[in-house]
Amino acid sequence: MLLVITRPDAADGVEKENAADSHDAYNSPRLRRRLILKSLKDRYGDISTVEHPPSAEDDLSPYSTVHDQGLLDFLSTAWGKWLDLGEDGRDINASSQQAGGDDADSIPGLIPINFALPRNSRERPGNSVYGEIAYYCTDMCTPIVSSLMNELQWDGAVVKMAVERALAAPASASTGEDSVGQHVRASYAITTHPGHHAARDSYGGYCYVNHAARAAREMQNLIGEGTKVAILDVDYHVGNGTAAIFYTDPNIWVCSLHCDPDFDYPFTSGFADQIGEGNGWGSTMHMPLPPKTSWEKYEEALSVAMDAITTGFGAQGLIVSLGLDTYAGDEVSTKRAGFQLTGDDYIKMGELIGSKTKVPTVFIQEGGYKMDVVGDAAADVVASFCKAKTDS
Repeated sequence: MLLVITRPDAADGVEKENAADSHDAYNSPRLRRRLILKSLKDRYGDISTVEHPPSAEDDLSPYSTVHDQGLLDFLSTAWGKWLDLGEDGRDINASSQQAGGDDADSIPGLIPINFALPRNSRERPGNSVYGEIAYYCTDMCTPIVSSLMNELQWDGAVVKMAVERALAAPASASTGEDSVGQHVRASYAITTHPGHHAARDSYGGYCYVNHAARAAREMQNLIGEGTKVAILDVDYHVGNGTAAIFYTDPNIWVCSLHCDPDFDYPFTSGFADQIGEGNGWGSTMHMPLPPKTSWEKYEEALSVAMDAITTGFGAQGLIVSLGLDTYAGDEVSTKRAGFQLTGDDYIKMGELIGSKTKVPTVFIQEGGYKMDVVGDAAADVVASFCKAKTDS
């Protein structure tokens, strides 16, 4: 049985979400969430059940386990500061091309005018919203918009509930059953925004806070100090933020399968020789793959990754950062390179992951921008994982 955790839809949610998705021609995270839910209901309704948190979280403080407080404070106050500048005070160079507010036509989203130098003791965010976004943001395609804080607070509640439900019904326990007595295999947090590019004190790549990192910490806290948790990232782009957060942590093992950064975003991270440092040396496993990678080559890498997670590291819990931009023809990935996974490859992906682990597992939604297939691809992975028979 698959437990799907996501936010409830407001009565006027679709209209507002469609307007919010207009910020970027390629990125439609709110539509993606609805499409995945529809595919799960239509194709796998017999093995999945959807639950909603009773309310959004009050603020972003639960993310302080993996993020700098300054970043969280900025995300919490940025839209208000942007509004307070007024029309005359909002620099056109800091304005995204699309409107970022509910009143659509008048208030653009906030993006950086410039970027801070690489982190050093002399760089600081200052008190201006322009200085703050220059310091914390890494690109110009991840705008601050009016709906952001509410969405992130709902995302936080979704992640928290997904971890709690996965641990309340561990896959390896005979008592892991839901309310109708069916065996629970995994939970799936369908957040609105992805998170794996958000590092401890920076955000970008459509990611604001790191859900997978928080989920790993939540899992550790609930199981016990020192619990070994693995994060498997199957998004087309490296989970650079996740790896950075845990680069010195020996108890969180991060493995990312992604396009070689010499060919695609983020270009500066995800190389095979980046394996952690200090106490975390060897706890990061980057597996860069060449452009046009097919399922055959991807399967080989994924099998190696899962063996390392289960046998080498001995994970007691698993977080899967599920990105679907590995699909052939994905508009974001094919700008520069792209992979060639299609159709049943996502069933095979879920089966492979599921066959090699029995530990409590939480899937976290990341990217995926080919809207005609993203719903089915996501549903195929998580459903096939739940149906898979383990090797032992």
